[in-house]
Amino acid sequence: MRIGGQTLYLRTGEYEDGSLGEIFVDLSKEGALIRSLVNCLCITISVALQNGTSLEDLVDKFLHTKFDPSGPVQCHSHIKMASSITDLIFKDLAINYLGRDDLKHVKVSNEEK
Repeated sequence: MRIGGQTLYLRTGEYEDGSLGEIFVDLSKEGALIRSLVNCLCITISVALQNGTSLEDLVDKFLHTKFDPSGPVQCHSHIKMASSITDLIFKDLAINYLGRDDLKHVKVSNEEK
């Protein structure tokens, strides 16, 4: 995915039942400070999920956060705009793990059936 000239790679780890257990985000060109902060965010989210915090609660807290980079999203099949990297991550997680189709900007034709 790309947002504001920044490429990010979101990977997830799942439990056997398919529920989300941890997340990893790699940034392509940010400096050590931003990369480290994003890594700390991922660790915090993963620990919260592993200790019983629901993904729904995390989505409610982090969705629509605003800071740069922001703007048009490239290379994502459903999300076309995000107000921050955090907003993009949580939109993606909500769509893929919570079935939050209301967050999709683009619906793929075979999903609309």
